[in-house]
Amino acid sequence: MKKITIVLRHYPPSKNINGILADQMAQYLIRDSNVEIKVFCMDISEKGNLSTINPTGNVTRIKQKFSNNNKFGKLFNMLYDGYILIKKSKKYPSDLIICTSSPPLLPMWASILLKKKKWAFWSLDLFPEGFVSADTIKASNLIYRFLLKKTYKNAPDLLISLGNEQARYIQAQYNEPVPVIVLPAGVSLEDNQTVSDESKPDWYNPGKITLGYFGNAGQAHNPEFIREMIRVSGVHGFQFILSVYGIRAEEIKAFARSFEHVVIVENGIAQEHLKYIDVHLVTLRTSWTHAAVPSKAVTAISTGRPIVFCGSEQSDNWQMFKEAAWFIPENESMNTEIAHFLEELDREKIAVKAAQTKNIIGSLKQQVLDAYSEIPKHA
Repeated sequence: MKKITIVLRHYPPSKNINGILADQMAQYLIRDSNVEIKVFCMDISEKGNLSTINPTGNVTRIKQKFSNNNKFGKLFNMLYDGYILIKKSKKYPSDLIICTSSPPLLPMWASILLKKKKWAFWSLDLFPEGFVSADTIKASNLIYRFLLKKTYKNAPDLLISLGNEQARYIQAQYNEPVPVIVLPAGVSLEDNQTVSDESKPDWYNPGKITLGYFGNAGQAHNPEFIREMIRVSGVHGFQFILSVYGIRAEEIKAFARSFEHVVIVENGIAQEHLKYIDVHLVTLRTSWTHAAVPSKAVTAISTGRPIVFCGSEQSDNWQMFKEAAWFIPENESMNTEIAHFLEELDREKIAVKAAQTKNIIGSLKQQVLDAYSEIPKHA
């Protein structure tokens, strides 16, 4: 029996998306490939952010050393968490160590400390690039350049990427070729079930085209795009569903409350209700291209609904789904493009894009299952 270790900061019962994705991977590796799974994660108190998911595998939780109540504690934890996770996990007998990108400097510590171990880099986000994308540090900064050099100095034995474009970017950072498995994030592997009228959401209105934004509104996302879509969609008589969390959430909700056509859904939208949103908004700042690949695009497409994407055409979110999507450039013409898009949007155009999701859904599911079956072959 092969032994695979997964290393990350959050793991169920945490609702953090990285942990949910890792738990799904663990389930399929155990069930379909008879793999023994060991998980190393941080033991972090997450009041109000816990799910009912029972964690999969043998889990070791490591206590944080510093308090997160101040910026220095957060900084030290960012450095310490990745180090201690790699230090502990490398001592455990394993045929392959899968390192995610959470905590942010985990890939750097893996590059430094796992030179004699077989390991994989699962690029859920990219750091230290994300620090530059968030404008936390300049690309010319000596500390950043040092972190970047150490992160990519020693290549992993396998790269598990969210998309082909992200994979090409990462491979270019290494001095040697790295095998790649593309594993899209956010794919639902459950069979689509017919939803009864009784289970439709209270906000469902068949008489109106419904736009929606659900999920995180953080540094990687453009709040101005969301606000402008909210503002203009009301002019055309559309309905807008907003269910958002993250550092920009409150300002977006405060703006949305002044529009009668907006329905704010707190605590998330149920998976089975996503199909009642006709067009899903997805945004990724151009500066975050490849550093992140929002899973909400994959989740929306998986429900059979098209997306409108604001960002860079080089993003995997556009390259993977352009047949079932509309594109809004993140530049000075953004508001003009939004106005034109909403003016032209009708049910016929939505139906054409939605029809394109059927083939994409099948391809996405197969790609995920193929990835799960391929990973143990590298152990």
